[in-house]
Amino acid sequence: MPLYLDQLAISVARCSELVRVGKETEEGRHHPCRKIVDSQDAFAGPFQVPEAWAGNLASARIAFLSSNPAISVGNPAARWRAKRVAEKYPTVDWQDSDIADFMIHRFEPEHGWVLNRRHRKVETADGPTWGTPEPYWGWVKQQTYALLGAGAPWYEQAVMTEVVHCKSNGEEGVAQAAPLCAQKHMDRILAASPAGLVVVVGSKAAQTLKLAYPAVFQQRPLFGKYTEHGVPYQEQNLFQMVLGGRNRLICFLKHPSSHGAKPSLALTYADNLDRLRLAVEGTV
Repeated sequence: MPLYLDQLAISVARCSELVRVGKETEEGRHHPCRKIVDSQDAFAGPFQVPEAWAGNLASARIAFLSSNPAISVGNPAARWRAKRVAEKYPTVDWQDSDIADFMIHRFEPEHGWVLNRRHRKVETADGPTWGTPEPYWGWVKQQTYALLGAGAPWYEQAVMTEVVHCKSNGEEGVAQAAPLCAQKHMDRILAASPAGLVVVVGSKAAQTLKLAYPAVFQQRPLFGKYTEHGVPYQEQNLFQMVLGGRNRLICFLKHPSSHGAKPSLALTYADNLDRLRLAVEGTV
């Protein structure tokens, strides 16, 4: 593991923009991150820090780039006990060492943050509990194994990150924060990953990438768009570009939480499956 990963994780979790947002000044009130940061005021507890990534950034061969992480809250009225308690997720009062451990080693069983795709919950009088399997992680696992097989744990072969790292409900504040957040963090996070394939998940991530690299997308106005037959325009949504200082294969998929059947890399890009596999094997 590169020695600087802990510093990278902390620099995202302790993002310098949070200080600017918190000031009751003209800059703070009109800061592009103000809406997403203020959205956490609707929930009890300390501020949940921006999530840098999830998965093994240093070994990942596929990077999944989506909009932003969801806020972790419990619903006391939920039918299922596991949904009544929030995930044990880093907040501003955590030590840097614990935040870094969470971000870098989240899925490694011996670190105790996740068990079989189930979040560890905040401790209650009944002791530690675990949530239900996270659907998005399950989808990422399926896409990863479809290309790379199950020879290694999915979270060692894939990493998940976002164009906006602050957490919110229903992508609140993402549109406003995305240009600045991506400019500050996206390239340097991806620079730490050898991933040869970047899967851009959902329209907000696609739009942010287009804004960040206007020259690249000048000839690709249909990036992030699907045809009337429900498949992306292949030549516009599967291409090579330099991202995070490395030439990578980029492809777009709808978010699995969107309406309709969950998208599949293998089915969506069936005619280019060999190209996807060459990318994740590092031969393109």
